[in-house]
Amino acid sequence: MTEQRANEQVVYARIRAEMATHLQTHGAPDEIHDFLTRHWARLMTGIYMAKGNQDADWFAGWDTVNALLWSLAPKQGRDDAERMLRMLPTLLERLHEGCAALAIPDGERDALFERLAMMHAAVAREGLRYQAGLMRTMTHLSSGDDVADRSADLAELTPPPAEVVDAGKINGGLPALKPGDRVLIALHGRDRLMVLNWISPVGGMYLFTNEHGLDALTFTRARLTERFRTGQARLAERA
Repeated sequence: MTEQRANEQVVYARIRAEMATHLQTHGAPDEIHDFLTRHWARLMTGIYMAKGNQDADWFAGWDTVNALLWSLAPKQGRDDAERMLRMLPTLLERLHEGCAALAIPDGERDALFERLAMMHAAVAREGLRYQAGLMRTMTHLSSGDDVADRSADLAELTPPPAEVVDAGKINGGLPALKPGDRVLIALHGRDRLMVLNWISPVGGMYLFTNEHGLDALTFTRARLTERFRTGQARLAERA
């Protein structure tokens, strides 16, 4: 083993240990803990070996870690939930770029982002339903922690443009939807008017609320497609 390779292994071990301590302190779901300590620590090692620990890429790498942890923390109401949804496109873009640089296999990468979409939808839904003292903790972070402030550049973005996720309604499948569309969804034997509030940046999750922005529901694309196919969901006339 060359001296440079030996040094790189030492750096990787130290960064991985620091990452693990950081995640233990702030909390992270198991699959995110594994991704960050196994893969993201390797990316940070490459940055350190090439540029040191004062380069903008080094700080951006840690800011991405902190923003990811904050995005998975419980949200105390609608403002926090919407702030999280605004930051997701930039956060996920940074994660995608990191996965590409690490040459993570497509299947592993897709599974990670599918899981993230489900977790972010759950965080947003619970934030919209927030009642003091009734939140289920996903990480140890709260919206008031310093980690959120360090990632302010990700959190104050304008909302992503309305996204059309499918071209027309074909064979009773999913219609073209965009945020703001009103959908009648059959629940407990009656139709409820819900508004599409958010589509995950990778198009796999849909978040609906009632017209007051409360009572949130989330569906995967497959579940929502099946509801439209069976008539349990249908577009309402636009207001």
